[in-house]
Amino acid sequence: MAAPEGATGPTSSVTTAEPMQSSAGSVRIVKGDGGEVPSIKHVNYCNNFVNYGTRWAANCNVDSGRSGAWTQCSDFTEIRGPLVGRGYWQFGGNCSGHGTVRDWGVYSG
Repeated sequence: MAAPEGATGPTSSVTTAEPMQSSAGSVRIVKGDGGEVPSIKHVNYCNNFVNYGTRWAANCNVDSGRSGAWTQCSDFTEIRGPLVGRGYWQFGGNCSGHGTVRDWGVYSG
């Protein structure tokens, strides 16, 4: 798997935080640099973003389809949370053992 646009460094490995269903189509990752609210087809909005250094959290409303949290750690490890359906969810990622949060976002599947 290729690193997201704008990522530099060694090829990243993907770690799954929890079991998740395989996506039926391509995965689209939306960056959230600088605490910006991510915007993606299946996530209507996110708010209350907090970066704790080794982990992040945001409350996100999934208005249709399935979406999950995506995290890139400072050692370029990528962590994906499970895909969830409609509702208001707390998204987040934890880089414990992999450095600090380098980038974060939301993916759809």
